[in-house]
Amino acid sequence: MARFRRLHWPLVATALLALAVTLGLAACSTPQTTFDPKSDAAQRTHDIYILLTVLASLVGAGVLGALVFALWRFRSRPGHVAAQFHGHTGVEVLWTLIPAAILVVITVPSVLAMVEADRDPDADALLITVTGHQWWWEVEYQSLGPDGGALVTANELHLPVGRQVGITLESDDVIHSFWVPQLVGKLDALPGRTAALEPFTPSEVGVYYGQCAEFCGVAHAMMRFRVIVEPLAEFERWAAALQTAPTQPAGLAAQGQGLFLSAGCIVCHTIAGTSAQGKVGPDLTRFGSRLTLGAGILENNEENLKDWIYDIRALKPVADDGGVQYMPSFGTLAADAVPYRGLTESDIAALTAYLLGMRVG
Repeated sequence: MARFRRLHWPLVATALLALAVTLGLAACSTPQTTFDPKSDAAQRTHDIYILLTVLASLVGAGVLGALVFALWRFRSRPGHVAAQFHGHTGVEVLWTLIPAAILVVITVPSVLAMVEADRDPDADALLITVTGHQWWWEVEYQSLGPDGGALVTANELHLPVGRQVGITLESDDVIHSFWVPQLVGKLDALPGRTAALEPFTPSEVGVYYGQCAEFCGVAHAMMRFRVIVEPLAEFERWAAALQTAPTQPAGLAAQGQGLFLSAGCIVCHTIAGTSAQGKVGPDLTRFGSRLTLGAGILENNEENLKDWIYDIRALKPVADDGGVQYMPSFGTLAADAVPYRGLTESDIAALTAYLLGMRVG
């Protein structure tokens, strides 16, 4: 008994610990899961996952069961020599028909799903072009802007629940990959080409997490976004707000607007209804209503926005090229720096008040 404890209990304890860890991890959830679909496209993918899992489990159980049976039934034991087999026609026929039937069961729904994924969006679908940049996402709604033009925002997609969506992907620099596991499968955005995601219809109101799923540089892991699925009335109110200029700010926010228009921000950013029409960086119209900043890596609040303006490089690994391509760290620049001058803490507080004050009413 002592020898059993010495030799076997460590193995038993390890096995129990592994089982407990496995069960614990199986109970975990994540906002980027494919096992909680919230659209018709994601549901089709989920159904195939489940079908494959069930069939694979049955095949595995059958093979292991047959192996255990054969090892026990035909084993060598006192007074009995182990049986030797050199072929069995019935088993071979069965072993051919069963996998063939399983492949048919897998193939039919898989082909149907691929055909569905390759179809064009419906005539009344909401059409969106998403462009990947190092390292943020530009979102352009076709025909939703003023006079039927484009409506542009960044790092967030607002979608009405129950309406089909057709998304076209592009890249401004390198290969990116658009992925929202709960809504639609991933697809690469390639420079110089366009690619169409599978049309999908969101089925439930909520906030869903997206991520660039193709390595695209040092800030790849920080190239995230949110998809906000909302009732139609809220979506229409949001779209209308992005077409109009925010109300004229007052107090500290008014000071921040003056700084935004004079400190170089307008070179890169757009704000509807103002002279800021830059196209290098994200469109900041109604920025105060966004859930995150920095392409989904930080909660959009006063403290984080101040830190972001003061020293972006302390929060996200972007190149230090004097602000030619990437946003400068304004708090670290000299007051007479060129082409962008440094900002004091009071300047940054005013800018923060201005940006956060631009909200969807």
